[in-house]
Amino acid sequence: MDKSLDVKTLEFDIIVDYVVQNTVSREGKEKIKSFFLYEKKEYLQTELNRITEMVNLLNYDDPFPLEGYGDLTLHLERAEIEGSYINPEGLFILSQFLKIIERIKKYITQRKQKYPLLKKITSDFNYLASLQNEIKKILDPHGNIRPKASDTLYTLHQTIEKNKVTIRKKLESKLKTFISKGYARDSNLVIRQGRLALPIIDTYRSAVKGIVLDQSASGSTVFIEPIDIIELNNQVHKLESEKQREIERILTKITDVVRENLTSIHDNIDSFGELDKVYAKAQFSLELDCLSAEINSQGKLMLKNSRHPLLLLRDSEEEVVPLSVTMDDTIRTVIITGPNAGGKTVALKTVGLLSLMHNCGFHIPAEEGSSIPLFSGIFADIGDRQSIQHDLSTFSSHVKRLNSILEKSNADSLVLLDEIGSSTDPTEGAALAEVILEYLTTLECMTIATTHMGALKVFANQHEHIENASMLFDSKKLSPSYKFQMGLPGSSYAFEIAEKYGMNTDILSKARKRVGEQRGKVDDLILQLEDEIQKSSRLSEEAEIKHSKLESLIQLYQERLNKIKKEGKEEKKKIIEEAENFLKNANVEIENIVREIKEKQAAKSSIKNAKKTLEQKRKKIRELQDKHTFDKKKTLQKGDRAYWHGHTGKGEIISEPDRTGRVLVDWNGIRLRVPLDELQLSPEFDQENTEKPEFSVHSDVDISDTIRDEIDVRGMRAEDAVAAVDKYLSDAVMSGLHLVRIIHGKGTGVLRQVIARHLKGHNLVKDFRLGRWNEGDTGVTIVEMQ
Repeated sequence: MDKSLDVKTLEFDIIVDYVVQNTVSREGKEKIKSFFLYEKKEYLQTELNRITEMVNLLNYDDPFPLEGYGDLTLHLERAEIEGSYINPEGLFILSQFLKIIERIKKYITQRKQKYPLLKKITSDFNYLASLQNEIKKILDPHGNIRPKASDTLYTLHQTIEKNKVTIRKKLESKLKTFISKGYARDSNLVIRQGRLALPIIDTYRSAVKGIVLDQSASGSTVFIEPIDIIELNNQVHKLESEKQREIERILTKITDVVRENLTSIHDNIDSFGELDKVYAKAQFSLELDCLSAEINSQGKLMLKNSRHPLLLLRDSEEEVVPLSVTMDDTIRTVIITGPNAGGKTVALKTVGLLSLMHNCGFHIPAEEGSSIPLFSGIFADIGDRQSIQHDLSTFSSHVKRLNSILEKSNADSLVLLDEIGSSTDPTEGAALAEVILEYLTTLECMTIATTHMGALKVFANQHEHIENASMLFDSKKLSPSYKFQMGLPGSSYAFEIAEKYGMNTDILSKARKRVGEQRGKVDDLILQLEDEIQKSSRLSEEAEIKHSKLESLIQLYQERLNKIKKEGKEEKKKIIEEAENFLKNANVEIENIVREIKEKQAAKSSIKNAKKTLEQKRKKIRELQDKHTFDKKKTLQKGDRAYWHGHTGKGEIISEPDRTGRVLVDWNGIRLRVPLDELQLSPEFDQENTEKPEFSVHSDVDISDTIRDEIDVRGMRAEDAVAAVDKYLSDAVMSGLHLVRIIHGKGTGVLRQVIARHLKGHNLVKDFRLGRWNEGDTGVTIVEMQ
């Protein structure tokens, strides 16, 4: 951890502790806790990109085989000592670890094109196959020494077991005899001091020759090792000692192999910890729907709809109000004003915490397009720092902290000052605040300060590189909206809030007079401007929604119009081809007729037949001409199919003429009002026929009145949401909608992923994507219908 960072002030330590919970190894925990500000852009970008790769892997790929393992630290330290050995437990942990990294390396290698940065981490993995095999030879799957770990061990094991069987059989035989004589009651042998013994009634202990190893709690039973068994037991103990020495020899030998590979093992552990760190950060990113902010090389800070992580993690139904802030080389200092409990300090902490997270290599909860500079230092003076231990007042504590900040700050710093100039005389405090802010602005470091002092509002307005800002407040409800706005100072609403909570009206009246008429006018102007901005914001949001719907309708209209034109062109092409074929055949017929006349020397019968044939051809040509000319003689009425002069395709008249002489015409689902005198009856539509030509099926209901262009499935279970989306897509297609919105919210992202999987390959869906920042961001999926 970078000791120069005041992480507790910005509560970054809480975020770190939370992320640490996602790790599976001690090394991963240590790496996350050892955070620091990245000094070089390329290193920070690599870290952020690695997290993005892991997020994509966890989101869309097969389960990642990352598992935890026991702590190897003490075991490996022991291995460094010549002649020492690692116990079976340590070898088992090491073996498990090598198997884990083997699985991980194979997993990533198979996907190296998709995750090149993760591949780079695992490329150093060496799962030491030969060492694994050696450990496997001496340990069984449960981590116990195998009897056949060596020939000597196996011989000793077999001999010991054989002797134990002999001892047990002899003792069991003796016990049966003693029970029959009444010397013993219990038929079970017992183990005392690691040796098998007989449970003999104390009264008969002298009847059994042997050594008393122990006595029961009541003293009624003694446990005796018979004299003729002592030697056998001694042999077993001797063999056990030899067996233990053989095991130690085997463990010493395998530890020598481990010692030879210590460098590779430590490298493996370090790389695993790095991967574990990235994994934990990615899990956090997924949980809070974070992204990788851009690293801004021009010193510009832009947070789009960012949210404080701790507010997102709290167990509350209350929605977190997003914060958008922009600062660049023209605005180096921002002074935030507004009422108490209006969100000024939260805004300050949000900017500071997200900047610190980003510069320490974490994704942040914000929208695409957010960017943060590479800060060399992030300093904050937030909250009451009164110190009883050092006998410092609140103001003295602030001054001490400010001195430290002013000494350390430079052009690459971010400085956050809460209630600057407070806790002392207002006039002197304001003057000191102005000078400090002016100094920091001159340094060109990025500074954000909060205050209640009216003088600082004027100061910000007069300074070229300092900007006023405020937290919006609902003047009617007298409650904060927690929305941040640049360019306008905020009112304290002190009188209004005091009045809301029942303050005496006479006291309020006198207080207002003491404030002064001029200041009152300024506050009134601020209130008026805030109301206008809020109204403008609401109108802008409504206009954006209407604009989106209009674009969808325009696109739908254009597609239908193109379809009508295409159908008209295809019909015309068909008629022309038919006419060309007919004329070609007609020419052949005419040539035959002329030849026949010549051959028959113009006989009357042949001339008569020729005239008849030509008349038939003329009639056929007229019919073809009628197919692509308009019938102007018949009167058009509701239900007729007609052409519109100057346009291709056919439509159906679905209303009587209005007072302007216009009728409503349905062009394959698109309705237009057209002057009746510009329409001509389609020749293929014969009113006198009882059967009308079949027309394409379409909806006769106005789209806007039946189905909206969006569906909200927030709060639904996954299966219910999928069913609702399915029905909605069918209705949308029937209504002719081209673009629709599925509102699933951000949350944990589970509902978004389920819906995305369902939309893939859906027969009604042409394409889909997540919403842009002005369309609902990742809380909305935009669907393009087939």
